[in-house]
Amino acid sequence: MFNDIKNYFANFNGTTNTCRTIFLWIAVALVIAFIAMKCGLMLRKKANYSEEQYLVANKAINKTILAITLVFATSVIITFAACYFSEVAKGDDTLTPILFYPLLVLAVLAVASAVVLAIRPVKLIKIISAVVCGAAFIAVLVCMIVYYASGKAGEAFSNVGLYVSAIFVAAIIITLAFIADKRKKSFDTRAIAFAAVCVALSFALSYIRIFKMPMGGSITFASMLPLMLFAFMFGSKKGLLVGMIYGILQAIQDPWIIHPAQFALDYLVAFGAIGLTGIIKDFGAFKNNMRVQFFLGALVAGFLRFLSHYFAGVFAFGAYGAGFAEDYNMPALANPYFYSFVYQCLYIVPELIIVVIVGLLAFTSKNFRGQIETYSASRNR
Repeated sequence: MFNDIKNYFANFNGTTNTCRTIFLWIAVALVIAFIAMKCGLMLRKKANYSEEQYLVANKAINKTILAITLVFATSVIITFAACYFSEVAKGDDTLTPILFYPLLVLAVLAVASAVVLAIRPVKLIKIISAVVCGAAFIAVLVCMIVYYASGKAGEAFSNVGLYVSAIFVAAIIITLAFIADKRKKSFDTRAIAFAAVCVALSFALSYIRIFKMPMGGSITFASMLPLMLFAFMFGSKKGLLVGMIYGILQAIQDPWIIHPAQFALDYLVAFGAIGLTGIIKDFGAFKNNMRVQFFLGALVAGFLRFLSHYFAGVFAFGAYGAGFAEDYNMPALANPYFYSFVYQCLYIVPELIIVVIVGLLAFTSKNFRGQIETYSASRNR
């Protein structure tokens, strides 16, 4: 298992891996450039900038950063979509039509609904969007059930365990979201716009992998952070929904699906859990310390994502532990509970550490905290 982990620091084996390596270092360079721009602005302010000059320059830098980031995200998504379809056409990768196309339709409908709602957020449009997306989601589940019943998906280690754990973890996440976030305000144009940007950024960053596990899961360049920031600003309930939409995109990107309940655990529930990053803020704890709110919220979200993947690993893929135990002479891996724990720790813990560090560095900026407070306040009006 350890030897099969792929890294992308300097992986030029094929077009897709080369693109991952290039985009990884471009992302690193952009972060360094953005930090340098902000630091340079702060030094100028201390030297000879007036408050008005500082605000104008800072606004210009923020717009530049946003524009470059969106262009970068769009480039990443288009590039890797082209790479994927190219590999499928050449036979180097596989595509399961009964799973891929229904998920793709659902993702397209969700994006289209968001665009329409942003333009005309009226009640009738909301109802139509909900019905259409709901019907598409039901179609996805039906296709998964048919695919699973055909026997082509593979056999899960424990069907009962998958159903019980999926219901258990989903119930915890939904309950926490609705208890913590009691606001009744629905998605407005601003929230939809932010959701679209954050999902796009997270999806793009998820392609920029540092390491990839042999059976799904990877360490990325802080891909969870945009979703976490959205949940922190707009609340747990909205964060939960946006996280689930992102989970559908992840299912399209990296489809390890052998059971409908495993799909729920590994994609809908696991990424929906990211929406709980704002839970500490929603409860009103540590009001005067935004960094502590983010840190504790990220830990809660990360733990629940880990728990979801853990149960999926135990009850869906637990049988694979015996093979890894034999290959790597580690008898303890034959135990599905230990195997799943080790497997999830190898990528979720480093991923969470990266996200928390980058997030806390962002929250050290007074200007950044001010922007978060502004958008957080606007959602309550």
